[in-house]
Amino acid sequence: MSKSKNDFKFILLLMVLCIFLLFSMLAGISLGAVRIGLKDTFNIISNSISSSESISAFSKSTVAIVLNMRVPRVIMGLFVGAGLALCGTIMQTTVNNPISEPYILGISAGATFGATLFIILGLKSLTGTGAFFGSVISTGIVLFIASLGKKITTTSLILSGAVVNALFSAFSNFIISIGANSDSMMTIKFWTMGSLASASWKDIDLPLFIIPASFIFFITQYRVLNTMLMGDEVAVTLGINLHRYRFIYMIFISMITGILVSKCGIIGFVG
Repeated sequence: MSKSKNDFKFILLLMVLCIFLLFSMLAGISLGAVRIGLKDTFNIISNSISSSESISAFSKSTVAIVLNMRVPRVIMGLFVGAGLALCGTIMQTTVNNPISEPYILGISAGATFGATLFIILGLKSLTGTGAFFGSVISTGIVLFIASLGKKITTTSLILSGAVVNALFSAFSNFIISIGANSDSMMTIKFWTMGSLASASWKDIDLPLFIIPASFIFFITQYRVLNTMLMGDEVAVTLGINLHRYRFIYMIFISMITGILVSKCGIIGFVG
């Protein structure tokens, strides 16, 4: 009886949060330099989805602002928030530490370094690629340092992440300090602040596939993740290969972080 009651509360809470999410998305699309009413915003979106001719009742500029500027930003914000929250949750479970997340463990710093390097080299179109490779390299270094004691532990991962975070942050700052191109410096400056301002429909396709696929993958891993929460000794006793699973999860996390950071820049304490 108690279990069914808890399940009901959880489902109810989930429904309430979903309603708040939809409302906040609608409000986020409505608010801005050009104020558009909630009703008008809803009508523009619904008419666009249904390909209704009623959308012609609104000015072209209003429709363009809603569909081409604000909707992509809000959708990107949804995927970035969900993806980085997923990364943080998995890292906290894997490392068994409540403050672990990509920013703390240096993955975001690696992605920033990769993107900064590519921007300085004049490869702005490949910024996402640079961020991805930077996150993978930083993850590899974290795992290498953490495994020097022949066994990856929670403490070794946290300390290794702190070292890598400081290292790649220093590299990024050094590149910025010697850069001579003012346009590149301005791009890096705004990019490292973290922003969804430049999000467009073409930026959403990769997160649209990666984030749901990652959620599905980690849902299938619930037994291993629940066992990891009990501690290293219990997990090993129950036959969990911690080294292998931590390696797999960290690679997934670095991939997600690299993709999302390349789209919106650094967002600390979420990712």
